[in-house]
Amino acid sequence: MADEKIIVELNNVFLRSSRGYEVFRNLNFKLLAGHSAIIHGTAGSGKSSFIEMIIGRQFAESGSVEVFGNLIKPRKKGVIRKNRRKIGGVGGIFSLVPSYTVAENISFPLILSGAGRKYRNERLSEILTEFSLLKQAKEFPSNLTRVENMLVQFARASIAHQPLLIIDEPLAGLDQETYRKVYEYMFKLAVSGLTLIIVSSEKLENRLPNCRSYQITEGAIL
Repeated sequence: MADEKIIVELNNVFLRSSRGYEVFRNLNFKLLAGHSAIIHGTAGSGKSSFIEMIIGRQFAESGSVEVFGNLIKPRKKGVIRKNRRKIGGVGGIFSLVPSYTVAENISFPLILSGAGRKYRNERLSEILTEFSLLKQAKEFPSNLTRVENMLVQFARASIAHQPLLIIDEPLAGLDQETYRKVYEYMFKLAVSGLTLIIVSSEKLENRLPNCRSYQITEGAIL
């Protein structure tokens, strides 16, 4: 295990909300490359704050947050931008850009990474075909069904081969067939070697390879 790369590591993190109440106290968490974590907790337990600390939208008052070996601090905006290009997201704060078409939303991570136009177009065609979204390519998010919207988010999270994928409430409110398809796709991502963090209000069945289930409760991850 000593040779395995650490993707996310939080040590003794303390965080208060904007209203002053304690969110995390001595929070510790570690996730290795190619491994996944399912984290569940009730509303207000700190799930969103946990995600925002990883992507650099909130910062620990004490303790440390490291992502891809880089320390996340307010003054390290360049590091945060660099890390962000390596993180794909589905749900929650990772919603689609309303003014972008489906094709533009999906292509956005490749634009951020500096990929050339030819490669972007080829990769976009592959992803639209894989997710059966060719007919929706020129549509805007407001014209999509809930299932189509989620598929577009998964497509966007997959196009640039970003090594860390954060999935926020992926299965909430889905019918049984769509639930099965989404879980199958998460399984496929995990098997491909990506590192997944799946956050949910409800405890999910853990059928993913190299995956552990955790609970956020009373300021800690157990």
